[in-house]
Amino acid sequence: MRLISELKRRNVLRMAALYVVAAWLIMQVGGVLIDLGNLPDSVGPVILLLLIIGFPIALVFSWFYELTPAGITLEKESDAAESIDQFSGRRLDFIVISLLCAAVILFAYDKWWTGPAPDKSIAVLSFANRSGDPDLDYFSDGISEDLLNLLARVPGLRVVSRSSSFSFKGKDVDIPSIAAQLNVTHVLDGSVRRVGDQVRITAQLIDARTDSHVWSRPYDRELNDIFAVQDEISAAIGDALKLKLALAEGEPVRPTIIRAANFDAYDAYLEGRELIYLRGSDNMKAAVRQLTRAVRLDDEFAPAHAQLAIATTLQAIYEDLDREAAVRIAVQHLDRAQELEPDLAEAHGGRALLAQYLDGDPEDAISHALQALAVNPSYMDAMNWLGIAYASLGRYKGSAANLERMMVMDPLSVIGGANYAEWLSMTGRYDEAHEVADQLIVQSPWIGYRAHSETSLFYEGRIAEGLSWGLQWNRAANYDGGNVKISLAIVGEYDEVHRLDPSGSAWLDLYDGRYDRVIAEAQSMLELEPDNEFFTWSLAEFLYSAGRFDEALPYFERLLALAPEGRPMASPVTVFSSPTEIMMRLAHTRRELGDGDGAQEAADIAKLDHAARLEAGEKNQYRYRTEAMIAAFENDPDRAIAALSSAVRHGMRDSLALSDRLFDDLWEDRRFTELQEDLDEILVLAHDDVLQLICFNNPTPDHWQPMPETCEGIEERRSP
Repeated sequence: MRLISELKRRNVLRMAALYVVAAWLIMQVGGVLIDLGNLPDSVGPVILLLLIIGFPIALVFSWFYELTPAGITLEKESDAAESIDQFSGRRLDFIVISLLCAAVILFAYDKWWTGPAPDKSIAVLSFANRSGDPDLDYFSDGISEDLLNLLARVPGLRVVSRSSSFSFKGKDVDIPSIAAQLNVTHVLDGSVRRVGDQVRITAQLIDARTDSHVWSRPYDRELNDIFAVQDEISAAIGDALKLKLALAEGEPVRPTIIRAANFDAYDAYLEGRELIYLRGSDNMKAAVRQLTRAVRLDDEFAPAHAQLAIATTLQAIYEDLDREAAVRIAVQHLDRAQELEPDLAEAHGGRALLAQYLDGDPEDAISHALQALAVNPSYMDAMNWLGIAYASLGRYKGSAANLERMMVMDPLSVIGGANYAEWLSMTGRYDEAHEVADQLIVQSPWIGYRAHSETSLFYEGRIAEGLSWGLQWNRAANYDGGNVKISLAIVGEYDEVHRLDPSGSAWLDLYDGRYDRVIAEAQSMLELEPDNEFFTWSLAEFLYSAGRFDEALPYFERLLALAPEGRPMASPVTVFSSPTEIMMRLAHTRRELGDGDGAQEAADIAKLDHAARLEAGEKNQYRYRTEAMIAAFENDPDRAIAALSSAVRHGMRDSLALSDRLFDDLWEDRRFTELQEDLDEILVLAHDDVLQLICFNNPTPDHWQPMPETCEGIEERRSP
């Protein structure tokens, strides 16, 4: 107590508080300067290291020196009443309070303030289809999107991307509200009426700040004149917004639309492009048919060639088709597209997709995605593929920054929002993740419910809550399984899991240690589809869990061969195993088979990826599980058990995680046994919460209900 009193008297505790707050502010400002100056990522850790070194120095300084009206003096030479009580303490209190206020303001600004909408900003809404035929929606949407892409090439004009702008289609929302949600000052709205070979396009540019028309005009044309109409509309908008466009020589220019030779080719192109946005195997088949027709009608229509390459690549991904054939076809059309139009954004986007998913070259994917975005900053598919490529190379900070940019450019993007919610969960920002999920529910209910479920179940460790959201996800998607199956399995309701998925729940045998059965199931599936990555991963994991390392090794190595050099192999189901965890299992497998050098090489790859994730701010159960595996590999039981305890605190509820073969040497450790017991207690309580939910508070009784025997003898828990 005497030491504490002396620390207070000498203002050491005040100095500690002052230093911590000031250090936090320095790190925030440093982060901004690093981004603005495009400085190396290593600058941040260096600043942090210097601040950590300075902390004890500042405390020692405050012990021996005091701030007095006469300046800084040795504490023993200062008048205590004057320096400490009347001056130093109050001055330090004032500084601490001021810095705290600055920290609160900075935090609030970073979290909530988006700033006023830029003067040169616009959203192009989906033009209403006035043709009387709902099947022609693709045509009115296509006209709108071409105008959007045209405007996106205007320097200095921020154009909100398609998915956000079109999300208001068919909704009764006034223009100022739309502009506020999209953070723009102008909105282009309109309608399209197509009758026979005639088309009427009505367009109006609205200043959302005053809700007044800046410009409005109808256009009546023959269908073959559609390109001229789009040029006229974009030129009129440019004049209305008083945009200054000029080449280096000073000549005024306007971006021009890429034209098809005839309307039929353009019409097939629009329908194929719309099908690509819808995704899915059947839509990709139809898109390939339409776009093949478009290039057959007009071999010089570059966008059709590029979109055909994209549709072909996506079809190969969805249906696991012959990759070599898909690459050959896609490259042929991408080459043709760039022969006709070298800087076509869709061609670069197609090459980014191809490089990432079929060629296994994320560096090339990044290069082409950046080129696509340089031409069309609103091209969200390219931005999405860019983020995926960053992540596949371990550039998690770049991937996170790309997500932030995506949410600015496309604030109502469903795919962007889903990925962003996951990133928020991975970094421990659960409340924000749930806020994003709430927004997603409005746009795509099943994706919003899924985002809620994954945050609750895998990151917060709230099994009943994750199950509740999962049930609503299943109902919205007319689906059975997913997180519902996982939630029920974690708490031991295996009969319910088997009922949900009789053919796909063999992995439950792992919980009972029946390795032979689950291995035989995986082997039979892999025999049917030898190149299936999911079945390969499953068999590798099952053999590893059974301790059959010599059999597991070739399957792990096969997965590693598919990853970029120096990168950990990816998990097809990341909620069960992160890439770094799988890499550590490979390291342990190699060591068990006598390959010490190979084991260390695999562990080093995992450690590098783990460090990159930490630097990007990841804070979740998978991070701590990996830390525990690395520590166990390095024969550090204290660190391993501490990391596993942190994993439980951060949502780890799957008891199988503690059964990893890397932890075999810990099973006799009392602390490890206590940790298992703590997790068992958590799961007992979670099981009770799950039964209360499904038996008495089921959110989807019309879609799924538990078996009567599941609820036999269960009494409803009443609130006091």
